[in-house]
Amino acid sequence: MRNIYQIIIIALLSLPILTPGSHANETEYEFTQKGMYYMFRGSFLVNAELDCVIDLIYNFNNLSEYICGVQSIERIQQGDGWYDVCFSYRKLLVFENISTWRRTLKADDHKIVFEMLSSKNNMKNMPDVLSSKGYYQFTKEKDLCRLSYFQECTLDSGFLSNVYIKQSKQEAIQFLHDLKKYIKRKCN
Repeated sequence: MRNIYQIIIIALLSLPILTPGSHANETEYEFTQKGMYYMFRGSFLVNAELDCVIDLIYNFNNLSEYICGVQSIERIQQGDGWYDVCFSYRKLLVFENISTWRRTLKADDHKIVFEMLSSKNNMKNMPDVLSSKGYYQFTKEKDLCRLSYFQECTLDSGFLSNVYIKQSKQEAIQFLHDLKKYIKRKCN
């Protein structure tokens, strides 16, 4: 029975995420992989005030509105300009992941930095995330705001590592598109 679940998970994770329309002119991204390390960089322009976008992305109360697929979000602790948050994900009815992240606002740099503090999943065949960190950078370009997103991740090698990395790429691309729509809706 466990082998059937593994086959189903591999098949479902291998399916591409389809996005309506062409986003090539609107959103730029780059994905690089070397072994068990990958890096994702993307950016887009929105017609929104810089301060609105920064507040929208940093504010803990907004996370559930733009972080897709999360089952629960809990703020663990906070300080001046930072907080730790725990995300619980459940995918395909059998895969669960709980990860804790520190999010830090660097207001003078128009940047939100994030770093994974811990990660645990329930399936031995899924790779463990050894480290992950990145940032959101906000810059003004004429009357527009550019949001640049960067994340790098190192995984433990495992049976499903390549499937996991492929799925991570697809989810990161979809995340950028969804984030842009969310900002347009909230900051216009």
